[in-house]
Amino acid sequence: MLSMRIVEGLVLNAPAFFDDPSFMDWLNNPDTVVMTWHRRGQPAGEWSDTCVLVDPSLNGEGADADMPAHIWNEIVEACRKAGLGGQREHIPVRLTNLR
Repeated sequence: MLSMRIVEGLVLNAPAFFDDPSFMDWLNNPDTVVMTWHRRGQPAGEWSDTCVLVDPSLNGEGADADMPAHIWNEIVEACRKAGLGGQREHIPVRLTNLR
């Protein structure tokens, strides 16, 4: 039997993240497990979309909190500004690379 819940998320168009060498090191690391269309190497525009999960407490934890802190903090802050805290499930945040 399937169990379904509606979970609110966020889409951030963040080409600056994909220009950041520390973010790309994290994304290209073979030990990083992340939902993405990105293929290791240089970002390929919209085909580099990456989805991260933020803890609904918005306390800075989350499945992908091991990314560079300055970028993770910006993602968590965007979730706060969008009023997405307090959900039961992690908040999905899709990072797009549209210029």
